[in-house]
Amino acid sequence: MIKKIISSKVFKNFSYLTLGTAISQILSLITVLKITRVLHPDDYGLYTFIIAQGALLVTIADLGIQTIVVRAISRDPDKTNDLVINGIYIRGLALVVVSGIYVLYNFMLGELTQVELFYVFAFALITCLGKLYEIVFIGYQRMLPTSVINLVYGVLWFVVVFIMPESFMTVPTLMIFFLAVNLLKNATYYFSLKHYKMLTGKVDNFFTSSYNLLQESWPYFALTLVMLPYRKFANNFLDINSSIDEVGFYNLSEKFTGPISMVLDIGLIAIFPNLSAMWVSEKSKFFKVINVGFKYYMLLGILMAFLFTMFAHEILSFLFSPSYLPAVIVCQIQIWFLLLSSIDSMIGTILGATNNEKKIFQLGLINSIVSTPIIFYGSYYGALGLSVAYLITFGLYQFYIWYVFRKAVNVVIEKKLLMWALAISLFVVSYFVVSGFGLALKILISIPIVVFVVFMTVGKKHILKMIK
Repeated sequence: MIKKIISSKVFKNFSYLTLGTAISQILSLITVLKITRVLHPDDYGLYTFIIAQGALLVTIADLGIQTIVVRAISRDPDKTNDLVINGIYIRGLALVVVSGIYVLYNFMLGELTQVELFYVFAFALITCLGKLYEIVFIGYQRMLPTSVINLVYGVLWFVVVFIMPESFMTVPTLMIFFLAVNLLKNATYYFSLKHYKMLTGKVDNFFTSSYNLLQESWPYFALTLVMLPYRKFANNFLDINSSIDEVGFYNLSEKFTGPISMVLDIGLIAIFPNLSAMWVSEKSKFFKVINVGFKYYMLLGILMAFLFTMFAHEILSFLFSPSYLPAVIVCQIQIWFLLLSSIDSMIGTILGATNNEKKIFQLGLINSIVSTPIIFYGSYYGALGLSVAYLITFGLYQFYIWYVFRKAVNVVIEKKLLMWALAISLFVVSYFVVSGFGLALKILISIPIVVFVVFMTVGKKHILKMIK
């Protein structure tokens, strides 16, 4: 079983993305350490807020086409050129409209200056186009080139920050260099696509191609819109109801939980094109993979969330100055919300691979209606209140999403109830029971739990074989 898993395309793609992104994440964390040692929490909050707002615009301007592009390329590579060229036009036009709306929002509720707005729009434009190049590699299920490119530019950004004199390090300077690095990365992606001859096929009429693309993507775009309040407005809620410092604490917690988020997200990215193709050609294998694979995905997420919560205080206290320590308890809550969110994303990935976009929209709409008021209220209590609100709402949401998932796909997940019992138990142990324990005692408690999870993952027979 292990040999088959290791030799599979999904595992190789996952490995390439994980290795490259893991190194990039480590470098990114070290870079954040340098930045937070120079910038005060309010300046760091502004810096991360600008980037978050640019990402928000990109999410809306995508119009839901990213998933459709990956799926279409994985099934028919000859559509690549048409999807990329017309995808750029669609995204560019959408970004112009979204940017105009954001200017109005900033005038009424925001506090960004004209220069800061320029940084937001420039980052959004660069990312909006570059991400489209990147997902072509994902559609082709060739993750090695994109891993190398991301790693190279992660190293470049690391070097830029560390050679920059501290007296020179301000929010405007960081943004200018950050934009320049991302612009170079876009160019590298484009020339890599030309080099690998991936931009194949003819470019169809813009209106015909756009109509066909948007006809498939509208459920995803509608889902994006209904999910915005509880997925992308966290920074905005904190900016309106709390303070820019709390924005910094919240984004620092997201940055610090980034490596775990990265591993879980890459798993979904690597498996999506494979599942999409499998659903069309090998449905019996599709159900077998989902039945077993979901268990491993949940176990991996539960174990990482548990270990992170156990040792977050020791790690953050060592790495960051005391002014950033309020982010510790935010991180410990955020990691369990991240686990719930990743499980929801896994379900969404499976529904997307099986062409159940309308079910995804239905799930997102219900979640938005229920979650948004609670999350908005939680933002009055800063980053911690917001994180607790996320955890509560997504915990309650699991009952509904699993009910819809089971009816839509009709697949049985191995040991589902045991997975949830394990997750709840480890959350209680790591967050409440051992919070005041010393490092040595935490390590002693963690060892048997890790062994137990490994036993559940590998199984008794395979462990005995490895021992022999």
